[in-house]
Amino acid sequence: MITNKEIVDDLNDLVKINNDRMQGYEKAIEDNEDPQLDDLFRHYVIQSQGFRSQLADHIVRIDGQAVSDATSTDVSSKLHRAWIDIKSALTGKDRDTVLSSVEFGESAAVEAYEDAIENDNIPAYIKEDLQKQLSELKASYAKIKSMTA
Repeated sequence: MITNKEIVDDLNDLVKINNDRMQGYEKAIEDNEDPQLDDLFRHYVIQSQGFRSQLADHIVRIDGQAVSDATSTDVSSKLHRAWIDIKSALTGKDRDTVLSSVEFGESAAVEAYEDAIENDNIPAYIKEDLQKQLSELKASYAKIKSMTA
């Protein structure tokens, strides 16, 4: 049987993924020269802030401690590596490079959420929220992907 600590650890991993996502988009905003992309990226930063807040609420409700530092990221995660790639790729400020890098990061975020949802031990009420967040992430991924074509 899964313990609350294991659920908290899984949810904290998603908090860290959202921190990675926010940092990646903030870096993309800094290094990008396209106002249209800046607006879209700001929207995704706000989206991840909302996801993180909802995850933290679940963590607290099951007597866990949420990651308190918004800059805490999951150094071992594939997503973290994806956003690090974005940070380095953005030095050229080329729109196609920015979008391609962000698309890769979004793909990694979707995969991380899918993995978490597959965990049968996550309570249904939390899984429902994760599925809603995943749906929004998939829409974000599709939007970015459509812009790279």
